[in-house]
Amino acid sequence: MTRIAAAILFAATVASAQAETLRPTVLVSSDIVRIGDLVADAASDKADIAVFRAPDLGQTGSVRVAAVIEALRRHDVEVETRGLSQVSVTRASRVVGSDEIKRRIAEIAAERLRVADAASITVTLDAPAPMLHLDPAETGPLMPLRMRFEPRGGRFDLLLRSAGAQVRITGTAQETQDAVVMVRTMSRGDVVGDRDVAIERRAKSELPADAVRDVSAAIGMAVQQPLRPGQAIRSTDLARPQLVKRGEPVVLVYEVPGITLTARGKAEETGSLGDTVNVLNVQSKRVIQAVVSGPGQVTVTSLTPRLIGVAESRTARHAAAHTALTKAE
Repeated sequence: MTRIAAAILFAATVASAQAETLRPTVLVSSDIVRIGDLVADAASDKADIAVFRAPDLGQTGSVRVAAVIEALRRHDVEVETRGLSQVSVTRASRVVGSDEIKRRIAEIAAERLRVADAASITVTLDAPAPMLHLDPAETGPLMPLRMRFEPRGGRFDLLLRSAGAQVRITGTAQETQDAVVMVRTMSRGDVVGDRDVAIERRAKSELPADAVRDVSAAIGMAVQQPLRPGQAIRSTDLARPQLVKRGEPVVLVYEVPGITLTARGKAEETGSLGDTVNVLNVQSKRVIQAVVSGPGQVTVTSLTPRLIGVAESRTARHAAAHTALTKAE
């Protein structure tokens, strides 16, 4: 290798060592792009020099590498492009979406309605809220610049603002509560199952004072009047199902330890589970009190059989229980 060729190679090597690397993608947090954003390991005395305007908040733009090189050379910065044709620049932003906007509206409405818990405010927008891009340093809530609010119906017309954006939102904001509603039509006497009801949020002003709010309070209860789908259930719409009806036959059950006896009876009263009703013992023709223990079944409670000793035989215990049930004493 000649001395001239060696010198050229040495010069190229030195230049390559001095050249910095150009980044293919850049993320900036301000409205300008600096040398330190574009060049990896840029010299500290040049890193803060501004060279381009950044895109709008949340937006991405592309810059031709030739334009980048020209801008950097003005400040005596050489870079290795490594075959790049353009540099992608993205402006960082804090994204405020529909959910955050609705939460903020709920907070403002709660203040107007003097409601302690903003989570109880349901916000419905007339149109989808636009996505806002704010400066990452702006961490505070959106502030109401102007608001018209009707407490009775919950209608609002609100202008929200931040340091870099503002948006007008219209809709309704109402205090709501959980309510148990019907899923299907039910008739009087039908027993509510777990698939017949659901929980929905309803405006507090539209719910009766005795609205049922817990599904468990409705399941297993009997409907007292016809109910339609979507109807909020009141406590007076439900009652415990009648397992024993007046004038209908029932099974009298008498239990002592180790023995269960049954007899035929006739209900003198209508009753639900756990109710005490009068029942005619068909065999003894006596009216006794019994507790409703199941569909068409009552358990005798007015009998007080004597204590049975351990030494007594099963036959003796059975006879004593049978005698007590027959006499209904």
